This record gives sequence, structure tokens and C-alpha cells, in this order.
Amino acid sequence: MKQLINFVWILAVIASMLVGCKSKPTAKEVIVKSYQKCESIEGGHYKMLVKKKYMSDKDTTLRRYTCDFKRLPYDLVYGKAFSMFEESLDSKWSSHLLYTGDELVYYYDSDSTGTIMSCDQWIDDIIAGRHNHTFFTPLTSRSHYPLRSEEELTDSTFTYSLSETRLDGKSCYLVDILGTPDEEPDSVFGMRNLRYEINLWIDKKDYLPIQYSVAFDVIEQQDTMYQYDEYKLMAFDPNVDTSKLTLESIPSEVKLKDYEPYKAPEPLAEGTFAPDWSLPTLANDTIRLADLKGKVVLLDFFYKSCAPCCAAMPKLQGLYDKYKDQGFVMLGIDPIDDPEKDEMADFLAKRDITYTILFAERELSETYHIMVYPSLFFLDREGKIAKMHIGFRQDMEEELEADLVKLLGKK
Repeated sequence: MKQLINFVWILAVIASMLVGCKSKPTAKEVIVKSYQKCESIEGGHYKMLVKKKYMSDKDTTLRRYTCDFKRLPYDLVYGKAFSMFEESLDSKWSSHLLYTGDELVYYYDSDSTGTIMSCDQWIDDIIAGRHNHTFFTPLTSRSHYPLRSEEELTDSTFTYSLSETRLDGKSCYLVDILGTPDEEPDSVFGMRNLRYEINLWIDKKDYLPIQYSVAFDVIEQQDTMYQYDEYKLMAFDPNVDTSKLTLESIPSEVKLKDYEPYKAPEPLAEGTFAPDWSLPTLANDTIRLADLKGKVVLLDFFYKSCAPCCAAMPKLQGLYDKYKDQGFVMLGIDPIDDPEKDEMADFLAKRDITYTILFAERELSETYHIMVYPSLFFLDREGKIAKMHIGFRQDMEEELEADLVKLLGKK
């Protein structure tokens, strides 16, 4: 009898182990359950901490967001009404953003004046600027990015793995999502993705995502760069205080003014003298534009984090190599980056750039009416603007060479 009891007990233990093995979910099952959890949330109040390390920068920015939101299923702009307070923990800068479904309002703590945009009048402008706003997207977006629906998980370009960990005292599933690296550089900017990784921390108790991060490793020419974004849910309450989602919630001391669209300045006229300047090089030499009269000059307004600017640089280098001994001066002007802090010497060396780079204040971009980067100006031997090229195109080298040959007086 005793042997029978022991045998039954052993069978019970084995059965329990088998059930335990079967109950352990897969990475995709965890994602689907988390997706369904977020799909069930109609709104709430949350606090979020965001760390960002941009691709061409070495420093990390830190911002905190406090947001109240309520889903608006038929809203085509944001899909939700929301009130958001954004704080930069690096510079003590802060702003407020309110979207009611009918109006968008924004104002800053440093100013007592706010701006209101009516959806009836300015919906295109609102949509054009909405990418600048940061949310905890699993809760607030229609797609619940970076979560995926069951149908989306069939995409074979991603692999999924699951482990268990703890975050802020909570037992979590950690889901790692890896994208397939690029075999060839992209055809537009010549960048190749070496790694695309998403990490999701999901609370085991209720499948609420409490943190996610997105990381990229890319190679651009000979330069390998890294970008990292981390979004951490510090607190969440699913109860919605709708009083915060109305115009009446705006403090009485904030005076609202109607939105006025930005009016871009007219480009500098061809045939007029280019505004003069005196700017430093990486070697702390100084070059003055007025001293270059008698030569054909090409000015390239660019900055480090501008992908089209970087894609144009090899083409400009090729032009410089071919014509530098024929009365042609090639100058890159960077009004954004700091030569030392942004490690511009290393940035240029990795791209084999040997033409002269100058560093300016942002006011020079306004003087030259720069609206798009890169912006290029051909100056004739008298210092007049002969031709402008705006933006990057794959065939720009041929166009630039044709203009240069004409200005140099060659056939």
C-alpha cells in the first residue's frame, strides 16, 4: 500500500511538472497578451521617463512626461484626446500640449502666451507636426507599437526570444525582438542597418508593458553609429479625468492666440552678392568670404545629424578632388554642431572629407534663408550667387559639375 501511495505521489509531481512546462508562454504569446491588454485600455493617467541617444551624438537626453488621455476611436489626427506636460531634465525646459479632438493648444512655462490651432482650419499643419510629440505608444497609439498583433507576428524578418527578469521590484517577461540586418546599403542615403533590436519589459501579473527600448547600429560610409531610445512607464492609472482634456483646464493666466503658419523667406536672389562672413575652421584658422573673390566658390550648408547632408558629402568631395586646382573652392558650413563637443574632426575623417569645413552660428542660416539641408550656393568670381541647389538627389553630382564647368569657363 505504501509503495502504491509513493507511486501515485510521483505521478502527481510529474504531472505537475508537465503542466508547468506547458503553461510557460512563448515570446509571441506574451506579445499578443500584452497587445490585447493595451487594446482594452480606453485611457488613463501615466508618467514616463524617456532616454534618447541620437545616432550622431554621444550624449543622452533625459525627459519626463506626464500625460492624461482618452481614446477617440473616430479621430483621424491622434486617435485620442490628451493633455501632456513635457520636462527636459537636462535643460529645465518644459511645455504643455493639449488636444481636445477639436483643437490643439501648446504653451511653455517660460511664456504666458499659448497657441491654439483649430482642426477645422489647420488639420494639415497639425498632422504634419504630430511626429514631434512623444507618447508611451503601447498605451496610446492605435498600433500599440512596438507590440504586434497576432497577424503581424507572422513577419519572418524578425526573430523573438523570451526570458524572465525583474524591473523596479516587479516580475517581468523580457521579450527581445531582432530585425534582419541589411545586406546592402539603402539606395537613397547609402546607410546599412547592422542591428535593429527592440526590448520589451512586460509585467507578468497583468501583461502591462512597463518599459521598452529601441536600438539601431548603422554604418554610413566608414562610420558606424548607434542610436538608443528607452521609454519607461513610471506610473499608470487607468481612470480618466476628462476635465483635464478640455480648454477649461488651461490656466487662466495663459492667454491664447490663434495659430499663424510660418512664412518661409524668399530664397536669396541669383545675381546678388552673397552675404559676407568670417568663419573659423577646425584648425582655428579664419576664412573670410570677401577674400575669395576671383574664384568660383561652392558653399554647402550642412550638419552632422542630417542624413541627406551626409549622403551628399562624397559627391561634393569628388567634385572638389577633380577641380580644386582649377580656381574652385569648396566650403562646408556647419551652423549646428560644436567642433569639439560633436567630434567633428573624427566625423569628417571617417568620411575622407578633405575640403574645408567652417563653423557658424545659426544666425548665418537665417541670413542665407536656409530652410532645407543641405543647401548649396554657387558663387561666381565676383562673389555673386550664380546658382542654388536645395536638398539631396542621387544625380546631383552631374548637375553640380555642369554648373561648375560653366562658371569656370570650360567647354
